[in-house]
Amino acid sequence: MKPLSLRVCSNREIKELDELAEKEYRLDTSILMENAGQAAAQIILERFPNAGRVSEILIFAGKGNNAGDAFVVARRLICLSRRVRIFYLENPERYEGATLKNFAILQAMKAKVTQIEQIGELEAFFRSSAGPFTVVDGILGTGLKGNLEGLYWDVVEAINSQNPSEVIALDIPSGVSGDTGRIHGTSILADLTVSFAFPKLGHFLPPGAGRRGVLINAQISMPREFREQGDKFLLRKASMGALLKERDRYGHKNSFGHALLIGGSPGRLGAIAMAAGACHKMGTGLVTVATWPDSFDPLLIKLSDETMLTQIKIGSTHPDLHSYTSIVIGPGLGTRKEAEVLLNEIIASYNGPVILDADALNIISERKMHSSLSTRMSATVLTPHPGEMARLLGVSKEDVTNDPIAAVREAVVLTNAIVVLKGAATIIGSNDGVLYLNHYPNDGMATAGSGDVLAGMIGGLLGQGMDPFKGTLLGVYLHSLAGDLAAQKFGHRSMTAPDIVNNIGNAFKDIKTSAEFATAVESHIELL
Repeated sequence: MKPLSLRVCSNREIKELDELAEKEYRLDTSILMENAGQAAAQIILERFPNAGRVSEILIFAGKGNNAGDAFVVARRLICLSRRVRIFYLENPERYEGATLKNFAILQAMKAKVTQIEQIGELEAFFRSSAGPFTVVDGILGTGLKGNLEGLYWDVVEAINSQNPSEVIALDIPSGVSGDTGRIHGTSILADLTVSFAFPKLGHFLPPGAGRRGVLINAQISMPREFREQGDKFLLRKASMGALLKERDRYGHKNSFGHALLIGGSPGRLGAIAMAAGACHKMGTGLVTVATWPDSFDPLLIKLSDETMLTQIKIGSTHPDLHSYTSIVIGPGLGTRKEAEVLLNEIIASYNGPVILDADALNIISERKMHSSLSTRMSATVLTPHPGEMARLLGVSKEDVTNDPIAAVREAVVLTNAIVVLKGAATIIGSNDGVLYLNHYPNDGMATAGSGDVLAGMIGGLLGQGMDPFKGTLLGVYLHSLAGDLAAQKFGHRSMTAPDIVNNIGNAFKDIKTSAEFATAVESHIELL
């Protein structure tokens, strides 16, 4: 699966890969820089064909290799007869290597190259020039260290205030951390970001992800084995479609699993009902819901006809517990004392995959039941949102949102479970140390019941016998895709959790078609 998924890197990893490419493969910085600049120039003209014709292209170069990339972009656009003006912020005596060489080439070409030493110089240019402008940001990239300040702060703010026709960031918008997505004081507001070699974590983590615009990753001839190394990958449609297996056309309902979903309490019946509906849509042969006696009659009215309903039994292991192929527990469950007894019983006695969501996670956190999860022999899947993750780890919500990667890794170690940290960039990890990111930002999914739907979807796939980790990845991706399809139909403001459920079938069709048409030959440019 890794070759079909795109590696995601930290700043440190990118630096190490650059050094390894030169040391082991003789791919020096000048080659990589030329490839990066060529790809960026090509993408800019494909996306904005009037750049440099109707508008003037303003290229801002700051420090290090990011400035060198910007100089290559400038040269290539000038050679294509586009109107280009370069502003550089650094003392040219500090440029070195390939960056210095590309700067010298521009000077030899008598390009419009201007050093900005004070913000007033740039402000005067903007006052005297009518525009429109296309801006290329090569100020800092992943070379960011600390908050933007001084001239760099002023230039970024001046660019943003001009509201250019288009803003293209090279590698990552200046001011956004490539490791955390945090904004260091201020940042470029880009319409398009061209990342080089591999995307960075900061491209997907808020709030910086909201500053990058469209993200296109350009391969710059890094060795192919680099793609399969690492411990962070981005889920993509082709890789998810490849996980789908053909169903047995001669199978019957018992061939496709029997999932048990436990939850629902007075006033909170919708959660388990939506989870059950989602579980059915995943192709599960049989779905049974177990609820408290005081919820049985009102829940019976809410469930679809094909869903079986039973009452939760407390005090001894349910004699039929092992007849179920997966268990989902938590949606609308409540935190009454009996829920803790029930949860302990399932964790200790059931030998199949268990998905813990909502109140089940809260009980684990409140009763300090982490160690009981870590000793389970079968798969356990946790699906917390940041608040639930914070309670699970005993930290603040800000700690989780500031470093979600570390939070997932800690939760995996603490519970020995597959952990799904939900969000605009959902992060999935297990005890093999590899993390997957599912980046499908959709504010329409910030709606009641969305997480319950996800729990039911994962439970349905695992109940049909899928590998627990692959089934979790596929469930997360299909959930996002169904949400995207729902938003297209109803709009982000108006879509609801049942709309996600009703689009699960369309999501299956979408990724199946994608898998059928995917080829082994990948483009050197990838729209993410």
